[in-house]
Amino acid sequence: MKHPIVAVLAAVIMAGGCSSHYHSVRDGHVDVYLKAPEVQSVSLVISGDTFEQVPAARTLLGDWKATINKTCEFRYFYLVDGKVYLPDCRLKERDDFGADNCIYSP
Repeated sequence: MKHPIVAVLAAVIMAGGCSSHYHSVRDGHVDVYLKAPEVQSVSLVISGDTFEQVPAARTLLGDWKATINKTCEFRYFYLVDGKVYLPDCRLKERDDFGADNCIYSP
């Protein structure tokens, strides 16, 4: 009886795409992580006066990590396999182009 439930839960999680993301601050840098082991490429896009695209590298645990050389507030979204992805984030705002961005606020 447990196996069908596990299979359904796994299918729901996989269908949702990228599952979660988190941040850690160290030595004046912010490391941004995205849990998306099934994808081929991830970039973090920081919005501001211009868009800065920061390539993420796959970690040994299968997460993707991008390092930002600042710890002040910034707006961002991800490019996952070339497509815009906005994860669930605590703080969001609509940009001038009508799209939402996550807000990193220390």
